[in-house]
Order: sequence, then structure tokens, then C-alpha cells
Amino acid sequence: MNDIKTIARSTGSVGNAKLINRLNKINILNLIRDGKAATRAEAARISGLSAPTVTRLVNSLINVEKLIVESGTGTSKGGRNPIILDFDGTNSFVIGIDLGTTSIKGVLTNLNAEIICELSTPTLIEEGADRVLKQALEIINDLCQESKVKGKRIFGVGLAVAGLINRRKDIVEFSPDFHWHDVDIKALLGSACDRPIIFDNVTRMMAMGELQHGVGKKFRDFIFVNVGYGIGAGLVLNREPYFGSFGMAGEFGHITLEKDSDIQCACGNYGCLEALASGHAIAERARRELEGGAKSILVEQVGGDLSKITARMVADAAKTGESFSSRVFDEAAEYLGIGLASLVNLLSPQAIVLGGGVAQNGDLLFERVRKTVTARSINNISREVEILPATFGIRAASMGAASVVLDYVLHLQPIE
Repeated sequence: MNDIKTIARSTGSVGNAKLINRLNKINILNLIRDGKAATRAEAARISGLSAPTVTRLVNSLINVEKLIVESGTGTSKGGRNPIILDFDGTNSFVIGIDLGTTSIKGVLTNLNAEIICELSTPTLIEEGADRVLKQALEIINDLCQESKVKGKRIFGVGLAVAGLINRRKDIVEFSPDFHWHDVDIKALLGSACDRPIIFDNVTRMMAMGELQHGVGKKFRDFIFVNVGYGIGAGLVLNREPYFGSFGMAGEFGHITLEKDSDIQCACGNYGCLEALASGHAIAERARRELEGGAKSILVEQVGGDLSKITARMVADAAKTGESFSSRVFDEAAEYLGIGLASLVNLLSPQAIVLGGGVAQNGDLLFERVRKTVTARSINNISREVEILPATFGIRAASMGAASVVLDYVLHLQPIE
């Protein structure tokens, strides 16, 4: 998320000795982690730093940060055999939490972004912010008790939240999906969580997971669009997340597509993309039409209780060719494609990555979306844009949250 120039700008003092030491240490860490340097001598040669400086930095990475280990000896080209250095990605850990409206998912990963353990529980959304965050805390504590990590370092917790994050106030200012206003996550978790916490908008964290460990690694500019219960976008421009002036950029689901719509969105507006194409919208559309007399196998599947209909059920029925479900899902996909075409025309990204529950329906969604984007956007722009599925599937949010913490660790930044 941060390159060396960004870190330097953030301090405002490039000549500061501590800053230079940190930047040099990050450089050495990345050379070893990426396999470009296997010894102190190679690190010195590639970095251009003196041998004593590299030795001092490596010793700190071994003994203080504990991110590097000496793993053996190499073959000498004259003199003593060199000591082989490796990134120690398996003995320290981070936690990522997907604070979803349907379920809360948690992953424990090592510093190689390999999942060690994962847990999930249904979200008690109707019981309010205090209860939901206590559920998240329970998952965090359970992950910390995993036998493989007892006695080892857990650097921190990333928390992916659906809603507008006010970065100046460090609060969830508004979450239409949760019906939260001005929720101070860190204050509510309080001293009950003894690990540092980073929280951010769920879709932005999904985007950062792709940037660090997924398909986003090969793009400088891409947009992650989360199509689940709601719809949001995480913008990555020049390999940096775009937050906007107040940290609230990316509310793609709340652009108005139907100005005269009678379908109200959770945000209070009418005709929002989220009200027309999200998982919640797909289920609501099916229920509304069935209540009006439409015919579908869905009625039998839920035993006549239309409140049990979900977007997944509609998608599954559409995959069988059932005409009612196919039409409902197809129209939602078309609305999504229209919205994406606007993003393509506006920002001309290299790629759009689709994640979230609705995006797990493969060609049923992607074929319709790609067709609509091609039809609705300027050909010279859309021709070069790749539309891709998220790398981590249903784990995109929890892995994205873990990736943000990993980014702090690998840039030797304290997690406040």
C-alpha cells in the first residue's frame, strides 16, 4: 500500500536519520522476502548500502522485528561460507475480520498470507453495534487461542466494515446495511481486545487484498466492486487506495440509476444501483413479483414462505434455466453492467475485479455484465478493460483485512 516515496512524504522529513534507517531496513527486508538477496553481501551489493550498514539492519530484522532468520550456509566464492537469510513468514500472524451483515468471518494468516484457521458466525445485526462487535471480539479471541499460534506473535487485527468510514474522526459515520450512525469501533471494543486494530470500508480492504496478494498485483489502476448484500467500490489508482477528502470514496452502490424508481435504498434514496442490483435487491425483487402473482419454482422451495427467498436461491434457479429467476437475475446483472460502464468511461481502469456473494455465480453474472459494459461504454476505453473475479472468492473481505495489517508489518509501521 505504501512505497518508500509515500512513506517519506508522510513524514515530511526525508533527511531524518530514523526515517532513512527505516526506509533502508524496508528495502533490505523486501530484497530478502522477494528472493532477490539471499545473503548480507548480496543485499549490500543490490541496495548499494555499505556492508556494516546492511549487517546492522539485518541483525535488527532478526533480533528486534523478528522478520528474518538465518537458515543455513551457502557456498563460498572465497573466504568464509555466507550465511543464508530467509524471510520468516511462518512464525508470526495477523487476523482479518469480515464484519458482514449476514455473517462475521475471521481468518488467521501467517505473514505469507497463508490461512492457518478460519471461523464464522451468523451476525446478530438486529441487536445493534455493541452485540455485533462483541461477536467479532469472540472470533478474534478464538483465533488467538488456535494451538498453532499460542506463544507466538499476532501483530494485529484488520476489520472490514460495510459503511462510510470517516478517517478524520476514525468512526463508521454511516452504514446503511447495519443501520449504524457514528459508531466508534475502537471505543466499543475498548480494552477487551488486546491486539492493535485497523478498520476500513470492506470494499477498500477487498481491493487492498487484491493489490497485495491477488490479481491486482499486475495492475497500476483497477477498481474492486463488491456485489453482495450491498454494493461498493474500492478504487486503486497508481497502486494506492483512493480515499477521497474524508475517506468516504467508493460508494458506488448509491449512484442513482432510476430517478423515478419507487424502490427505496437502505440509504433512504430511491433508484440506487444497490437497490436494483445487490443481493438484497435480487431477493426483494423476486419476493415482490411473486407476491404480485408471478409463478416460480422458488415458491415451492420455500414452502410458500416468501421471506425465505435469497439471492442465492434466485441465482441457483436461474442456472437451471427457470424463466422467472433468469429474468430477475439478468435484469440485476444488466443494471450492474450499466453502472460499471460509467466507471469505465469515467476512470478508464486497467481492470475491474468483481467480488462479494453475487459475484460467485460465475458466467451467469460475468457474461451479462461484460456484454452490458461493452454496449454501454466507449469502445476505445472498454476494449482494454479486463473484468475479473476476485482472487479470494468469499474470503475476499477477511483476506483483504488481513492484507492491510500485513502491509503495515512489511513496512515496519506501528499499528495504532
